[in-house]
Amino acid sequence: MIELGRFQIDLEMRTLQQNGKTVQLGSRAFDILAVVASANGRLVTKDELMNTVWPDTVVEENNIQVHLSALRKVLGPDRDLILTVPGRGYQLRQRRKDALPDETGVRASGGRASDVRAPGSQASGARRLPQPKSGLLGRGLAIRQIRAMLEQTHVLTLVGAGGIGKTSVAVEAAHHSSSDFAEPVCFVELAALTTGEAVLRAIVESCGLSVPGPQVDVEQVAAALARRHRLLLLDNAEHVIGIVAHIVEALVAGNDALRVLVTSREPLHIMPETVFRVEPLEAPPPHSTDADILRCSAVNLFLLHANSLQGKVGSDSAEIQLVGEICRRLDGIPLAIELAAARVVALGVEGVYRRLDDRMAILSGGYRTALPRHQTLRATFDWSFAILDHNARSLFRRLAVFGGAFTFEAMCAVVCDEAYTMANAIGSIGELVAKSLVSVEFDGPVAKYRLSESTRVYAMAKLQAEGEQEDITARHARYLPATRRSAA
Repeated sequence: MIELGRFQIDLEMRTLQQNGKTVQLGSRAFDILAVVASANGRLVTKDELMNTVWPDTVVEENNIQVHLSALRKVLGPDRDLILTVPGRGYQLRQRRKDALPDETGVRASGGRASDVRAPGSQASGARRLPQPKSGLLGRGLAIRQIRAMLEQTHVLTLVGAGGIGKTSVAVEAAHHSSSDFAEPVCFVELAALTTGEAVLRAIVESCGLSVPGPQVDVEQVAAALARRHRLLLLDNAEHVIGIVAHIVEALVAGNDALRVLVTSREPLHIMPETVFRVEPLEAPPPHSTDADILRCSAVNLFLLHANSLQGKVGSDSAEIQLVGEICRRLDGIPLAIELAAARVVALGVEGVYRRLDDRMAILSGGYRTALPRHQTLRATFDWSFAILDHNARSLFRRLAVFGGAFTFEAMCAVVCDEAYTMANAIGSIGELVAKSLVSVEFDGPVAKYRLSESTRVYAMAKLQAEGEQEDITARHARYLPATRRSAA
């Protein structure tokens, strides 16, 4: 909970409260408030706001002004706590010296005036861990494994593709593990943070720590956490992966009592780290029986969400078969399955199935309280694509022409040229695997790569937009006959 003037901001519940009552605020206005408040006094640029609040949509800059005006109207006398810096962006500012704020303008709740301390922290000093997601299916074994691993490792990173359910699994595991620690679990949402100072301040706030002085550095936070037997959950780290890696490594150094659970689309790559890959839900293979389809966790998730909105979905064999095919083609990705289930109300099961080739357009309309990048399938991929470097983006687009598994040699034969060399490909395929956009399996000593169907659809759209589809498709077409001749 963050205090802002007379108001309290609950980022987990996505509510603005005053005197214990929820204040009505539009979802986009709240997104803007959340980004600015989470920045802890740092200037938030207009581009940063646009990319965070509207990650998958091209909108006019005046959209910010429209929603900011609505937000300031709700804040009333406290509207001046959100400062507009002309030509640059927005930030929280200190309004009154007697409010004991830190330099962010967010009031400190107790402690010396020179201390950085958690605004509005609970008496225990811990920020509330979100409630487990209802209907979390097919994750029982993973939860048990994570709890056991937290007893053995100081840093555990849950890695997986966007929409795979890393946050849901981590929160559930943290609740199950909470009794293993002397102090409450601390939860830090990193999605809106972009600097090391912002991450450190969020940890201070979440854990209810007192750090002397107006500035925060990692050594101070590490000292404040020393010998504290607690679990720190850092959610959505991929866009600040280097910053988080440095901070986490410093926090656990010499601190046997602290455990850190991280969710990210790629590992931290630090010495104390153990990686746990969150896998897709089980989806039925082609030609499965109705009984086998109904045993799959992906299908159960689809039916749970569809029936909560529509009712009586999956009541006959034909519909069960279609649901199984939908879940298989969506690769067992929970977010995609939930978005597809929500479309059953308007399109029916058959309508959803028939439009899967246009999934980036129809799989939208996620929970209003979800992060913007979790409200559409395209936004989820946009978030992953945005953190790739130039070479990795080029390779990712070109891999769209591979409909199944492919080797490194096949990849180079199709995508490499004078401008994009094998050396580029070696580094980039590693980055794509690390960031969970490409999966890899080993057939003996041979690595075989694969894009999920949804990933391939997104990559193909990027290939088309870049004007490369005709050339790369032609290269792939020439490569296949040459491969067959070599095999013969």
